[in-house]
Amino acid sequence: MRKNKAPKEKIPFPLIIKKEEKKLLNVFLKKIPVSIAIFDQHMNYIITSDRWIEETNPPVKDLIGRNHYEVVPDIPLKWKKIHQRCLNGEHLKCEEEMFKRKDGTLEWVKWEVLPWYKMARIVGGIIIFVEHITNRKLIEKKMEEVIHNLNDSKTELENFAHICAHDLNAPLRTISNYAQITTEGFQNFVDPKIKEYLKNISKNVKYMNSIINGILTYVQLAPLKEKTNFFSMQEIVHSVRENLAKPIEDKKASIVWEALPDVYGERDSLTRVIQNLIMNALKYNDKKHPFIHITAKEQSKFWKFCVQDNGIGVDPAHYKKIFELFGRAHPHSQYEGTGIGLAICKKIITSHGGQIWLRSSPQKGSQFFFTLPKPSLVKRKRRLKENRKELKEDLFILEPVMENIPQNFAERQKTRKN
Repeated sequence: MRKNKAPKEKIPFPLIIKKEEKKLLNVFLKKIPVSIAIFDQHMNYIITSDRWIEETNPPVKDLIGRNHYEVVPDIPLKWKKIHQRCLNGEHLKCEEEMFKRKDGTLEWVKWEVLPWYKMARIVGGIIIFVEHITNRKLIEKKMEEVIHNLNDSKTELENFAHICAHDLNAPLRTISNYAQITTEGFQNFVDPKIKEYLKNISKNVKYMNSIINGILTYVQLAPLKEKTNFFSMQEIVHSVRENLAKPIEDKKASIVWEALPDVYGERDSLTRVIQNLIMNALKYNDKKHPFIHITAKEQSKFWKFCVQDNGIGVDPAHYKKIFELFGRAHPHSQYEGTGIGLAICKKIITSHGGQIWLRSSPQKGSQFFFTLPKPSLVKRKRRLKENRKELKEDLFILEPVMENIPQNFAERQKTRKN
C-alpha cells in the first residue's frame, strides 16, 4: 500500500489564538464544511466542527474537554508521535494515509496538523484538518479491478479474433482453391452459367477474407504506449503517395498538400489513417481527374487536418454511420469495401486524443477532418534534447576527420611544391 511521508513545512507566521477569541472561533468553525478540530497541549478537545463529528464518528458526541486518546483508544503510535512533533512547533501534512482499526477495517485519510500559539513561541496546542477519503480509495480500487478485468477481456478478445481469423480463413482458402481448380480443370466442359457461379464464389471468398482481416486489424489496434514519437506529417503523406502510386496513376488523380506540421504520436497508425482517407477519396470518385487536397491548420491546443476530394460525396444522413464498424454509405455491389476502414481511422485518432468528422454532400465532394493534440512543452524539450544528443554524436563522429583536415591540407601543399 502506498503511503506518503509527512512533509515538514515551515509556518510563515505563528497562529496565535487569544483566550477571548476562542468563543468567536468556536462559532465560526462549528458550521464550516471542513473536518477540523483544535486541541490544547494535552490533546484535549477545545473546538470541533460539525463535519469532524460526522466524518470521525466518535463514540461520544460531546467531545469538548475530553482527551483525544481516550476517545480514540486504538489510535496508532505513529499518530501520537506526529501530534507530539507538532506540539513542538512542526507543521506536517499527508495527502494519503491508511490505518487499520482494531476491528480489522481499513480507513484512508488526508490530513494536516499544525500548532497554534497562546503567544509568540508558546504552543497552546494543535489544529488537525482531516479529510476521510476511504470511499474514494475504495472506488479507485474497484476501478483498478475493472480496468484489470477489461484488459484481460481485451486480451481474450484479441486471441479469440486471431483464432477465428485463422480458423475461418483456412476453409475459405479451400473453397477458393476448389473453385479455381474446377474453373481451370474443366473450363471446356463446364456450363457458362456454372463458370459464373464459380467466379462469384471466388469473389465472395475474397470479400469475406477482407472482412476477417479487417476485424482482426480493428481488434488488435493497441493503445498508445512507447511507440509514440515526433515525426513529420509531410513525410507521411509523401510516403503514402509513393505507396499508392499505381492506383493514383490508374485513376489519373492528383494529390497536393501544403506545408504539414510535425506531430507526436504513433507513426504507423497515423500512416494508416492518411492511407485509408486517400484510398477512399480515390475509390468513391467518378470524376475524370480525381483531385485530393491535404491541409493542416494550427489551433490553440491542436492541429486540424483536412483531406478534401472532388468525389461523389456522402449524404449527411450517413455521417455517423460510416465511422461505425461495417458502416457503409453505398452498397457493396456498387463500391467494393468492408466498411471497416473509417472505423479504424476513428479508433486511431481517438486513441491519440483527437476527433474525426466530415463535411460533405452528394456529388460535391467530401472534407474529412481530424485533430491531433499539440505536443506538450515537456515533449518539445525532450525532442530538443534528443536533437542535441544526435548532434553531439554526429560531431563526435566528425571530430577525428576535422582534426585531420589541417594535417591533410599541409601534406597536399607539400606534395604540390615537390
